Amino acid sequence: MMIGRSGCRCQIPNYLIARFCNRFPNIDMSYEVQDDENFSAGVNITLPVTLKRDLEGNIEVGPVNASMYPKAKEESWWLVVGDTKSTNQLLAIKRVFLQRKSSVKLEFAAPAQPGKKTYTLYLMCDPYLGCDQEYSFCVHVKDSTDPYKDGMREYSK
Repeated sequence: MMIGRSGCRCQIPNYLIARFCNRFPNIDMSYEVQDDENFSAGVNITLPVTLKRDLEGNIEVGPVNASMYPKAKEESWWLVVGDTKSTNQLLAIKRVFLQRKSSVKLEFAAPAQPGKKTYTLYLMCDPYLGCDQEYSFCVHVKDSTDPYKDGMREYSK
C-alpha cells in the first residue's frame, strides 16, 4: 500500500510494479585514465567512458514509465567529472542518450599545481532516482617547470 500525493491510500497493481522493475535501467560503466602518469599542468586529459545497458531481450528503450508526468518523458543520462576534494568544481559534463551501448570521451584540463589529484566521475540519470553511479580516479600531474623532473640532467665541466 502506498500513500498518494493527496494523502489517500492507494494500492498499485502488481503488473505496474513489475513493468517498472523490468524497465529500471541496469547500466555497466567502464572508464580508463589514459597515460595517467604523464600529465603536465594545464594539458587536456581525455577520459574515455563506455556505457552498456542490459536490456534482457528488449529491442529498444522507450519513454520512461512516469504516469504523473504530463507528457512522454525520454530517458537521458549525464556524465560529469568533478573535483569534490579541493575546488568543488565541475570539470567536464556531457549528455548521453543510451540505447544498448555508448562510448564517450570526456576532456578536461589538468590542474596547474603538480601532484596527485583525485577526481570523481558521475553517471546521473535524469528521470530515475537510485540508479546514479560514482567512481573516483586519480591523475598524477608532473611539474612542467622543473627541467630535471624526467631524470635528464645537464652536466657542466
